[in-house]
Amino acid sequence: MDEDLKKSLDRIFHPSSAAIVGVSERMDNPGTLFLRAYLDMGFEGGLYPVNPRHAEILGRPCYPDLASLPEVPDLVILAVPPASVPALVRECAALGVGGCIVNTAGFSETGRAEGKALEEEVRRAREGTPLRLVGPNCMGIYSARGRIALFAGMFPVEGRAGMISQSGSLSSIAYVTGLERGILFDKIVSSGNELDLNCADYLEYLGEDPRISMVLAYLEEVRDARRFLRAAREMRGGKPLLVLKSGLTPSGGRAASSHTAALGGDAEVFAGAARQAGMILVRDLGEMLDCAAALYHLPGCLGKRIAVVSAPGGLAVNCADAVDRYGLEMSPLSDETRAELASFLPSEGTSLANPVDLGFGAVVPGNYRRTLEILDRDPTVDILMTVGSAPASRDGDIGLIAAITEEMLEARKSLSKPLVCVLFPSAFVAPHAARLHAAGIPAYLTPTAACFALRAYHDFHAASRAC
Repeated sequence: MDEDLKKSLDRIFHPSSAAIVGVSERMDNPGTLFLRAYLDMGFEGGLYPVNPRHAEILGRPCYPDLASLPEVPDLVILAVPPASVPALVRECAALGVGGCIVNTAGFSETGRAEGKALEEEVRRAREGTPLRLVGPNCMGIYSARGRIALFAGMFPVEGRAGMISQSGSLSSIAYVTGLERGILFDKIVSSGNELDLNCADYLEYLGEDPRISMVLAYLEEVRDARRFLRAAREMRGGKPLLVLKSGLTPSGGRAASSHTAALGGDAEVFAGAARQAGMILVRDLGEMLDCAAALYHLPGCLGKRIAVVSAPGGLAVNCADAVDRYGLEMSPLSDETRAELASFLPSEGTSLANPVDLGFGAVVPGNYRRTLEILDRDPTVDILMTVGSAPASRDGDIGLIAAITEEMLEARKSLSKPLVCVLFPSAFVAPHAARLHAAGIPAYLTPTAACFALRAYHDFHAASRAC
């Protein structure tokens, strides 16, 4: 990566000082929301609200303009009307500011001539200067260690994931839903129209960041495709790159154009290039987070032979179907494993083949945990998949979900092989899924979601070994 670009991005993601232009006394004002977000993150450097109409905002002195600040900030956030942006960018460049986040919309994404002309004016305002721009039409940067955020209510975490998103709302949703799945972010960038810095710049930066172990990307257009693909190839086998590419259909392309001024592109061409570069393509945010959970939490993949443990017979069959559908394999299980299971599971209403159908044996406390521990020792098994419910209840524990969750959590401490859980598509299971994710056990609402993610997980690790 170019050293000057790296230094610029370091200054943006880890600013020692920041100014926010466009704050007001309205708590829902975009500039004030940024100020609240930085305060929520515990930003440790100089933090300067700027608005000539106010003397103080949220207990902090408010400055009339950038020239009045006590220092030149590393980062300036512009949350002002579009017509004010070019002059402010010009001023930032003259002062020696490191980077600008242009939150303001109303540029080329509008499709109107005046919006395009205004964006061109912003481009000329920074041209030939070291100043770098994020946006316009974006929510900016989340940096856990830099203590800066996209929106109020975020907080710093010890995360290993990075994200590039040309949609601001999707980046914020990924942060929240990632928390539910135990996927914690170190860096997120909402890149918007990418007038200056683009997704290739950010991918190079995240790809070289030793704190980042995987990258998620929501893209409507790849503006520097050659460099983006080169950065993706350099990550191949080292860090997973999960890509949700939108705008590949006629309707999606029209929506992308009005969202971030993007041109969608040809679906088949993009898919072919992505496969060659080792990207993991997903179709929506749910698939992205499903795959991310497996790649974030599970240890290195040994193979694709799966052992399924279940009490509900129908879901066990569904799991077996999904395993085949995604090109994984059902483990044959060894004779020793079957004999060990037969020593304590009921002889009626159970199956010691794979899937292992516990039947009423699941009602007995400890049987789920014991079954998982036995399967973990079987050399024919690479991955353990359990259905985390049973057709029974005890002491208000409907489906024994809480009891089985506890047994999985207890078993996980001694297991050497990857463990995932399949629940069912209901809000009822959400607290149990969150506990499993937090313990490093990816929990899915359907067998299809689980096996889609496991296929991506297997293929990434297979490519890693090939590299």
